[in-house]
Amino acid sequence: MKKPKIWIRLCVHVLLFITLGVHSSRFDINPVTDDISRLSILRQNIPEDYKIPVHYVLREKGGMCWVKLNVFYLEESLKGLAHTFGNISSNRKDISIFIQMFQELRLNMGSLELIMYDFECHYRQERWQTAQYFDFVKDFLRAAQNKEDSDDCDPPPCPTTPYAVTTADYLNDSETRALSAVVEQSFLSLLFIPLLALILLLVWKVRCCRNEEDLEQSHGEGGLFPGAKATATPLDTEISEKNMLNVIKIE
Repeated sequence: MKKPKIWIRLCVHVLLFITLGVHSSRFDINPVTDDISRLSILRQNIPEDYKIPVHYVLREKGGMCWVKLNVFYLEESLKGLAHTFGNISSNRKDISIFIQMFQELRLNMGSLELIMYDFECHYRQERWQTAQYFDFVKDFLRAAQNKEDSDDCDPPPCPTTPYAVTTADYLNDSETRALSAVVEQSFLSLLFIPLLALILLLVWKVRCCRNEEDLEQSHGEGGLFPGAKATATPLDTEISEKNMLNVIKIE
């Protein structure tokens, strides 16, 4: 009787161990996988001169809360990047995989509003090129995979002046706006020239039609020089009368 009881207890312990292990693994799931290698593919497929907007906190400012502080805005940034590609684009599909990773990671972290509010003055808004952007994403995923986060974070003092856009980004935006203005002015000039030519052509056409109408009216009234025919008859009469007188005198 003792041996069956021992086997029954052993089976119960094994089942409890397996059940508890499965439940603990479900609650401590890590959504970050080995698909980080996909980032290199995305980095090669996306043009290098892309300016990707990003809202982030520096690692030295965020400390052990750096992952929690950046997960939400990086997810939103990836969503914006995905919308720049078509529905059937491979880039959009790869980005969607990382968006899902960030969503699962954020949900497992719980509520982040309070921590993000405490560090609100340390967030920066910039536009990064493709290489810098995906390097940041890769560093973030590795830190999340290594669980480099904590619930106890004290924010450093807020800066006296708000963070400004970097000089390079400002110059690039200024050059873009200036180039857009030049292109717009050139386009308006190209539209103005044919429009002016069309107006001149219409004016010339109207004048030609009026001149033709005047000529037709003058022909209808008796030629270009009215009155010339009337003066010609008396002159011929005088000449004939003089000829008759000369003939009479000779006789």
